[in-house]
Amino acid sequence: MGICKICGKQTTSHTVGKYFICHTCWENRKDEVEKLRKDVREEFEKPLREIENSEEGGIRLIGLIQKFALKFDEEIKKSLKEYGKKIEDENEFTVFLNWFAFERNMDGGATPAELFMDEYEMPEWVRERIKEFRRPVKGFFEIKEILPDDRFKLRNMFDDREYVLFGKIKLNEGDFIGDVIYPWENVHLTGGAISLYTREEAEKIMGLIREYERLSEETQKLQQGIYSDFTDYFGRWDPGFPSVEEAKKALEEFTAWWGQEERESPPERTYEGDAALACHPSGGMYVIPGYGRFVGILDGKEEWDGDYMKKSFIDIPSPVLKKLSEDKEKFSEMAGKAFGRDVSPDKIDEFMEEMRPNWKKQENE
Repeated sequence: MGICKICGKQTTSHTVGKYFICHTCWENRKDEVEKLRKDVREEFEKPLREIENSEEGGIRLIGLIQKFALKFDEEIKKSLKEYGKKIEDENEFTVFLNWFAFERNMDGGATPAELFMDEYEMPEWVRERIKEFRRPVKGFFEIKEILPDDRFKLRNMFDDREYVLFGKIKLNEGDFIGDVIYPWENVHLTGGAISLYTREEAEKIMGLIREYERLSEETQKLQQGIYSDFTDYFGRWDPGFPSVEEAKKALEEFTAWWGQEERESPPERTYEGDAALACHPSGGMYVIPGYGRFVGILDGKEEWDGDYMKKSFIDIPSPVLKKLSEDKEKFSEMAGKAFGRDVSPDKIDEFMEEMRPNWKKQENE
């Protein structure tokens, strides 16, 4: 419930930006509604036109997108439940808000940052910077060196890669920081939030990381064995079924067979249908509706449907798409066609990273 910006009555009918408009004004005072709409657009487009190509400009740009993202109240409430982390202070909320703005797809399939680009006019270089924000670096970083002009050399403890961070913040060599940093030309930005850890906390976290890596290695070996048994059982890595229910039933039957000490010979049958049960050598098993049609179009055996293919490229689990993308020529051609872009085979990973942030990191999705 809010107050109509035009007449002052309470309403929940319509919104323009952060302002409520009652239905009566929406229908009968269209000129005033349109003026308000232009004013709201100018609230964002004026700073977008004036923003400078500098680190300070990057910080301001992130702030504008955060402000835009905050208007999606209902989506924020839903995503807070999905987030999986308890938010206890302003810093943690900013980290969440950045994730919501740049990485979380809403009901229509787009992130708030993508909707921001659709909604407002802006210089093309600003649009390209926003696309880069959708590929943040997540990690746990050690401050290796204090550099001039508010810059810091960081080392990501997860993979030993080094980055230069810009920020008007007080950090010392040997400090440890966490969360996410965002690319901006040759440096990275904090996105307005950063977590600082003591050396004792850092050592504890690194111990957990090493234990996680050990368990992950064991899990990967187990998954490789499951993949081998899966292909022996079904005769392929992505068998098809007439329905999702039958695919789920087949998964239960395979799981029961796999757990036997003395396994019987796999059943002989033909696997066909639009639903699939797919097994990736490192990413796990997935029941995927509509997979048969997607692969049929991908192979040129079914009539082209651009909307269906675009949605499938977004929705199908990344590990499954990665396996299909081993035929880079065909995959890049169809992905480019679905999104109306010219995609070369040697750039398919970069393209998919643009369409699905963290594509390169989702091998174990």
